[in-house]
Amino acid sequence: MELKFDPKNPKYQYITEDSEIENSLEKLEKESIIAIDLESTGFDPYTSKVLLIQLGTPEISYIFDARVLHLKENERFKALMENPKTIKLMQNGKFDYGFLKYHFGIEIANIFDVMLAEGILTAGLKGSMGLISLRNLVSQYLETDLEKETRKTFENYTGKITEQQLIYSALDTLMLFPIFEQQVEKLKNEQLVNIAKLEFAVTRVVAEMELRGIFINVSRWRDIIASLKEKRNKYAYDFQESIRQYYATNGIDLFGNSVDAININSQVQLMDLFNNRLGLDVPSTGDNILATIEHPVAKILRDYRGYEKLISAFGESLLEKVNKVTGRLHPDFIQLGAATGRFSCQNPNLQQIPRNSEEAPFRECFIPAPGYKLVVTDYSSMEMRILADVSGDQKLIQAVNDSDVHSFTAALMFNKEYSADFKKKYPDLRQAAKIINFGLMYGMGPGSLARQIGVTPEVGKEYLDKYFKIFPHVRSFLDTVAKNAVSKGWSKTPAGRKRWYNIPDKSEPDYNRRISQIQREAKNHPIQGTNADVTKYALVFMKDRLKKEGVDGFVTHTVHDEVVCEVREDQAQDWSLLQQEEMIRAGELIIKKVPVKSEPFVGDVWEH
Repeated sequence: MELKFDPKNPKYQYITEDSEIENSLEKLEKESIIAIDLESTGFDPYTSKVLLIQLGTPEISYIFDARVLHLKENERFKALMENPKTIKLMQNGKFDYGFLKYHFGIEIANIFDVMLAEGILTAGLKGSMGLISLRNLVSQYLETDLEKETRKTFENYTGKITEQQLIYSALDTLMLFPIFEQQVEKLKNEQLVNIAKLEFAVTRVVAEMELRGIFINVSRWRDIIASLKEKRNKYAYDFQESIRQYYATNGIDLFGNSVDAININSQVQLMDLFNNRLGLDVPSTGDNILATIEHPVAKILRDYRGYEKLISAFGESLLEKVNKVTGRLHPDFIQLGAATGRFSCQNPNLQQIPRNSEEAPFRECFIPAPGYKLVVTDYSSMEMRILADVSGDQKLIQAVNDSDVHSFTAALMFNKEYSADFKKKYPDLRQAAKIINFGLMYGMGPGSLARQIGVTPEVGKEYLDKYFKIFPHVRSFLDTVAKNAVSKGWSKTPAGRKRWYNIPDKSEPDYNRRISQIQREAKNHPIQGTNADVTKYALVFMKDRLKKEGVDGFVTHTVHDEVVCEVREDQAQDWSLLQQEEMIRAGELIIKKVPVKSEPFVGDVWEH
């Protein structure tokens, strides 16, 4: 396409004097769309310096030298960035938002993020999740290459800004305009404008979450790890003692210390143990295999590995990510971390932190700052409510409305009378119904069901058949969604979020397997995707409400359909009701046939 700038010799104005700022702002204020980018010495706003801030039009980039200009005191500069009427083009906007908020007190409004737009337009296709680089977008939309090696020179900043760095910085804003023009048309054609607006609004919340971070009780965390290590070491000792009889060793070295018979972490030595010495004939020592073996050595090894996994995943490696300046963790939240629109999280991954157990109460270690409380809300049985709503199945709607849905389902399936204490009287039947209820959302078949609840595939099929007789509209909904995904190449949520599929050619040898996978993913997308849509609306509503009510608090993190805020102690209880209100309001935007429920919790730890 024809560009309004020369990629080899872009037009820019390098501003190093405060007297030059007003003239450039006067020109920028006349634009309905501007592009924003910045260059810094690193990726952590608390430990890195901002060197340049670029504000661009389609023809020229104004490059402000943040080292020498008094931009923090320039109200006009701030007002331009925060003007809700001016569209701000950005690439990975949460990064720039965090730096500008921390260093200059600027809260960018009305963002259009080309990275997120592309993620929305390609959800489900290979390579569409996570960070979509500007270089890739330039190659795709402009059919040219964007040199990115210069970026590293800012990290090794020596004190002088070179012409090469200025050209690089200018292109980072100029390139956004032609990409934006094409993406807008695609979003309109695919009827994804509202989803894009939602994601762009969520960007500001995510940037604030990452900037604020969350406290962690380091000493408590280390106490838990130490306790887990004691238990792990006990099982390691028990393992060695239980297998010593199969090896020619007395188990004592010259100094009287116990010697291991084998390396418990060596796959080769474990295979020799199980196959040649214990005679168990196993294809591997994976947990799914060991779970089927009735032998005390297999059980000890599984117990050992359970503790070892917790220690390796949640040991000192997580504490190393505590920011040296803030003393808090600042996770990286990826808005389009899954094809369904769900968040993912890294550095550290809060989604991996297990629910509290007696042995590993990790969530108790996440605490508020002194004088504050954590306010936690999540949705009650949200995916079941979504399934009831989108399928329109009256019996499932009744189950969700009036009772414990899993107990209600079990009562119908296994011909038992439903009662308030059903869960206590028939825990196994309820668990089987729960596995079916949730498994269907992921396209679970009779074989998978049978394995999970310990019955034969034939019985598993009988259970599914009976389930669908009880809830016939659930089956018709899931079948229709799966069929449409294969014929159209995409599925969508009620809010309009699309997920695309690479439909294989019928001549391909694994055609049936790939089609089955597409059908499973398509059944899940409207449910998990709606959960993501609703949670993101709730995040936006909460941010706006916190500001409107003048609450001293902020959103710290979200995990699936749970949202956590940190709020000043004297305001926390009142805010909890407003947080609940915004959760429900977000759900009711989409869920119409069943009530949306969310109960708030106020306390000193993430999970009580």
